[in-house]
Amino acid sequence: MPSQRSKRLRKKLYLDEFAVFGFVISLKLNTESDEELDAFIESLADFAESRHLLVGGGGMSDIELVIGSALRYGSATEQDRKSIKEWIEERNEVELLKLGPLVDLHQLEFVD
Repeated sequence: MPSQRSKRLRKKLYLDEFAVFGFVISLKLNTESDEELDAFIESLADFAESRHLLVGGGGMSDIELVIGSALRYGSATEQDRKSIKEWIEERNEVELLKLGPLVDLHQLEFVD
C-alpha cells in the first residue's frame, strides 16, 4: 500500500488535487510554404493565449501539439478543448484533426 504524501509534497509533485490537465492534438496541414505554416502556428498560439493556454510541440505538415494552462496550477478545461477544436475546424490549412482527451500532463510520455 503506497504511503500517504503530505499536501505540500503532492502540490510540489503536481499530484492528486494538484494535477495539471491538458490535451494533445495531432494535425495534418496542407500548407504550401514555411510562411503559411508559421502563420498558422502563430495564429493558433495567439488564440490559445487569449484563453490563458500554452501550446508546445512541433512538426512540419504532421504536427503534434500539447495544450495546457498558462497558469501555474491551472488546467485546461473541456470548454478549452471545444474552443480550440472549433477554431481549428474553421481553418482551411487543416486536412485532419485528432483531438485527445484531457489528461494529466505530468503523466504524458513522448517517444522520439
